Amino acid sequence: MAHPISLPSWCIEEAESLLRRVAVIPAPSLQEDGRVSFISGYLRKKGIPFLVDEAKNVIIPYGDDGTSPLDIYAAHTDVVFPDTRSLPLKEDGTILRCPGIADDSAHFVAILIYALFFHRERPETERGILFVCNSAEEGLGNLHGTRTLFRSYGRRIASFTSFDDILGRGIVSNAVGSERYRIAVRTEGGHSYADFGRPNAIAILSSLIERLYRQRADGATYNVGTIEGGTSVNSIAEYASCTYEIRSTDEKALMNMRTSLEAIIESSRSDGWEITSETIGVRPCAHGADTKRLEEAAEEVLRRHGLSTERLSSSTDCNIPLSLGIPAICFGLIYGGGRHTREEWVDLSTYPEGLQAGLEYILSVSSDPASH
Repeated sequence: MAHPISLPSWCIEEAESLLRRVAVIPAPSLQEDGRVSFISGYLRKKGIPFLVDEAKNVIIPYGDDGTSPLDIYAAHTDVVFPDTRSLPLKEDGTILRCPGIADDSAHFVAILIYALFFHRERPETERGILFVCNSAEEGLGNLHGTRTLFRSYGRRIASFTSFDDILGRGIVSNAVGSERYRIAVRTEGGHSYADFGRPNAIAILSSLIERLYRQRADGATYNVGTIEGGTSVNSIAEYASCTYEIRSTDEKALMNMRTSLEAIIESSRSDGWEITSETIGVRPCAHGADTKRLEEAAEEVLRRHGLSTERLSSSTDCNIPLSLGIPAICFGLIYGGGRHTREEWVDLSTYPEGLQAGLEYILSVSSDPASH
């Protein structure tokens, strides 16, 4: 694109205003209703057609004839935090601080701005477009929104781009697969004094976790994320559980870690304890998707803006299309930090450049006749 179209100043002003309004709306995974309601009201007011599917994805079509190939541009509405009341927003100069504001509030606002721009300016494209504010990307949302999207539109999807991550970090073009488990221990329990000596579920689970952390993890990572259980300080715990995750870009490495987990649990069971393991989430690895065209489009735009084009691996909504062999990449549109902490922040001074880069990328991809 020799002469990129500039995003009008009203788009920047609208994005900053919208971000302040939506960032405070709580949206734990699978509980995005407040944000869906806000987005729906906003789009109705602007006169932009949209639909909300059964997974709480807000889908805004542009140039879709119902049969032709589609490019999808998406960002997720859920945040990693469990809050069900308004999230705290603080402003310090150009810095906005709010849980989830970088991941991914600022990016689904960008999706709304792009949809508004396209419906007002009517740029020509080679394929139809779906602008999507999708649900359930974080944690145990298990990519439910994106899975539903691909069940609905299937092989019509020519490409998928997720706006996520931090501006300037690079281009996510490979999927980190993961498996998530809940491991639970049950014992008889009892009174801490009268029944002293009975098996304690917390102690048994702690021993099992210690064994997990002695594993070899070639090409993979593992983590115990939460622990819960017990009744009181003067009770021998009859129940304890933890959540456990393994991650890798290599499916074989995941399989090896799964085998190791099963062996550790089985060995612990042989001591006579009741131990169960339940799969609570799976994110697939990539399977042969050719991302070259999307990477090159993003690379050209990011270089033009003096930003990193480093290739990265991560776990994002792109895992689903990449596992289906459909081209997909992910990159960020605003600079910030502290993701997945309550001190998460973004720098509004970087938003105009990020929004402009995203627009240039969308126009480059969707105006390319060789894309499908």
